[in-house]
Amino acid sequence: MRGIAEEIVVALDVPRNRVPLTTKFRSTWIVASQNALRDCGFFDRYTKLLSQVHRDILLTAVVGTWLPVSVAVAHYSACDELGLSEGDIKTIGTILTRHLNNAFVSVAGRFARQVGATPWLPLSYARRVWDRMCTGGAIAVYKEGPKEARVEVLGCTLGHIPYFREGLRDLGSGLGALFCEAMYVKLLPTAKEPTTIVYRASWA
Repeated sequence: MRGIAEEIVVALDVPRNRVPLTTKFRSTWIVASQNALRDCGFFDRYTKLLSQVHRDILLTAVVGTWLPVSVAVAHYSACDELGLSEGDIKTIGTILTRHLNNAFVSVAGRFARQVGATPWLPLSYARRVWDRMCTGGAIAVYKEGPKEARVEVLGCTLGHIPYFREGLRDLGSGLGALFCEAMYVKLLPTAKEPTTIVYRASWA
């Protein structure tokens, strides 16, 4: 999968076959996702699709706590069942970028505008962002060209859910766009690896 000329930007801490599965998910991301659904008028439909087992905890979630990954699976599965168009998912990704405009994003964004940083700066922080999102799993970043990167998410228990894969792509695209004129992120096929997500990012 990796080419001869590529460079490692963010390395794995353990061999690929020893990456642990995600076991917890940060509630902040779920609450932000729910807020984006509200903004777009999809929240009522979403609540009707929630599994009864996880409904109460999802509808009373607050930011700043760790939730079992099964709760995150229930949330993103319900989102997936909404059957939203690619355009709607992109719009939600844009709103999420705004909701999650935390200290890192705002500081990094100012830094980018002031000194001309490129998307390699946020990509170098990928592991730090992942660790704020999940417990378990891992992320690696490889430089495939001067303006092209491959991002591999491993051990992700949510990886089989199309809405999560596509939403993460659009969120990454939105954050990367703070550092360039145009950002393009493509979701690559991973065959029989439901806990692996691979993206290729390029920019101008």
